[in-house]
Amino acid sequence: MAEQFHVKFAGANYDIKQFLRDHPGGVNTLKNFRGKSILAAMQKFGHSSGAYHMLSDFKVSEVDVNLTGAVSENGRIITKGEAGRDWQEVAFLEELEARLDWSKPLLRQLDAIAPDYDTWVNSPVYRKCRLFESPILESMTFTPWFLVPMVWLPIILYLGVTQFRQYVACGDACPKDSILFSTYLLHVVCGVGIWTALEYSLHRWVFHRNPGKSVTMIRIHFLIHGMHHKVPFDGLRQVFPPVAAMVLTCIIYTPLQMVFTYPVIKLTGGLIGYLTYDMIHYYVHHGSPKDGTYLYSMKRYHSNHHFVNHDKAFGISSKLWDYVFKTFVKVRQLGFSLQW
Repeated sequence: MAEQFHVKFAGANYDIKQFLRDHPGGVNTLKNFRGKSILAAMQKFGHSSGAYHMLSDFKVSEVDVNLTGAVSENGRIITKGEAGRDWQEVAFLEELEARLDWSKPLLRQLDAIAPDYDTWVNSPVYRKCRLFESPILESMTFTPWFLVPMVWLPIILYLGVTQFRQYVACGDACPKDSILFSTYLLHVVCGVGIWTALEYSLHRWVFHRNPGKSVTMIRIHFLIHGMHHKVPFDGLRQVFPPVAAMVLTCIIYTPLQMVFTYPVIKLTGGLIGYLTYDMIHYYVHHGSPKDGTYLYSMKRYHSNHHFVNHDKAFGISSKLWDYVFKTFVKVRQLGFSLQW
């Protein structure tokens, strides 16, 4: 049926219709398998135990092939590349997931998987995640992507214009430390550069800091970044909430303003860098970039971080600092273009 996309595996039928566009390997790598077996392809491309485990949630019974194919509450997506199947690992992932009730808020249940949190949080699932019992608190965890530019563009424009008028287009009222337009641009670019270093540092050493077995630290980690790795396709939790971003900006800016000259101009550049990063991050998860473009390269690179090397490839808007700190990952070259 047009509303279904059945594939076969080990003699059973699976409807993967809703997973097609989110498949890290693109839609076009799956479209020729409608009604066919995917066993050989999964083995050829080294799918993980998590990928085999995911299939159980797309299974359609032989006597009820007209099911709508809705993704179930246990859908699991690719975690890391490895050849063959490790059924013991698949069974462990299933047991680990069964410790939690996804129909209830997860934050208070994380003690159940605390000893194995790192394994659990880096085994992504294809579902929605509720954090809090309170509807008010829960609503505060959702951020539509367009809210970010709506909040930050006016702030960036205000800072940029006021600083330009104060130090460049100031006429007879120019202060002693007035600067040329070219110097102004240099400070803005410097601010963007500072952001790229912060982006890498926060992602690697804060967001990916191992929380150990402390339930409190695990809950904090899950809130700030672990949730994104567990449910990476939740479109309402992929950009930074503006209030949290403002708090973080104040924390970071306070010490830096004592070190750098013209700190507000550099802050303007830093916020430009941040806004670019957040929009790129959302796009590499949900966009459909064309082969040969920068964003196509970054989408594949970021997918590698989520599903193959979660301890590498920390750059999202740029790979620069991955080269510097030797966490760069070379993504497999393909003889065809991926399409999403």
